[in-house]
Amino acid sequence: MLCAALPWLAGGAAGVAAGLQAPVAEAATPVSVDELLAGFAKMPGLYAEFRQESHFGLLAEPLIDTGVLHFADGRLARRTLAPTPSVVIMDAKGIEYGDGTKTERIELDGKPAVRQFVDAFTKIFAGDRRGLEALYRIEFQAGEDRSWTMTLVPKVSPMDRIISKVVVSGTHLEIGKMRVVEHGGDETITVFSKVDTKRKYTAAELSQLFSAAIAP
Repeated sequence: MLCAALPWLAGGAAGVAAGLQAPVAEAATPVSVDELLAGFAKMPGLYAEFRQESHFGLLAEPLIDTGVLHFADGRLARRTLAPTPSVVIMDAKGIEYGDGTKTERIELDGKPAVRQFVDAFTKIFAGDRRGLEALYRIEFQAGEDRSWTMTLVPKVSPMDRIISKVVVSGTHLEIGKMRVVEHGGDETITVFSKVDTKRKYTAAELSQLFSAAIAP
């Protein structure tokens, strides 16, 4: 349940142009985890829509949430729109939650399991390889079609007793799917769409979108 409480020509001259452009596309392909994370680190901000399915052994049907994701300045805002509006703000120090009736904040000091789980999200988008490697074993596979899959296997306690793995996949800098598998068999799958890795947030947007308040 931890996962739920808390994730992108044809013929003639056109063919020649495509051939001339191919080396550029190839050069931009993240062929290593370092190249991918370096690309994330350079993002001014990130926006994406998401659909999350949470599969729990005690439930016959998965729980489905949809909403939007924002990332900027080391902060991640997950704004669920349906079925019930809520907001989760993650940063290096804590998690803030709001549901329209109240807001609460959980400080991460003294809560290593929660901190490690939050870091799996914020450090990926921040491109922080050193931070990720302190907590996870990284397994990376790059595809010839600019696709990639990165698997994070927890290697420190207590997360290694809760989470089996976090699998993130995408194309170039666009994250397409995130899968979190718990040792007990519960699983959360988040599919991302309309990913914008060049999103620049104004000061007003940062104040509004990265707040746990929900507009009436």
